Amino acid sequence: MGTKVRNIAASLLDLPEFEPERARVRLPRLGLELELQELPYDRLVRVRREADPQIHLLLASITNHPELKQESWYHDQMGCATPADALKKLLRMGEVEKLCRVIDRLNGYAANSVVPLNNQELEEAALVSAVEDLEKN
Repeated sequence: MGTKVRNIAASLLDLPEFEPERARVRLPRLGLELELQELPYDRLVRVRREADPQIHLLLASITNHPELKQESWYHDQMGCATPADALKKLLRMGEVEKLCRVIDRLNGYAANSVVPLNNQELEEAALVSAVEDLEKN
C-alpha cells in the first residue's frame, strides 16, 4: 500500500503548475476583441455565487481590457454604478451566453475534458504501475 501512495504522490508532484488556458474572441457588433482566461477553482466558485454570475464571470475572465473595471469607464462614460451594470448595458444577452460558453470550455466544461476509463484501460494502468514497482524494488 505504501508504494501505491508514493506513486500517487509522485504523479501529483509531477503535474505542471497552473497556467490558465486562454482564448481570443471578437464581438463584430462592437468591433471589440476580448482575451478570456480560465479561472482557478476557488475563484470560479466565488464568481458563481454573485447576483449576476455570468456578468461577473466575464469581468473575472477578461484579461485585455482592465478599463472595464475602472470608474472612468463604467461610471463616467457608461453612466452606471458598477462594472457589472455597464457590461449588462453594453452586451446583448446572446453575446453574454456565447462568451460564457467559451469560458466554460476553458474551465473544463467541454466534451472530453474528463474521460472515464473502461475496465481494460484500468487493468493496463494497474499492470504498468505494478511492473514499475517491481523494477524499482
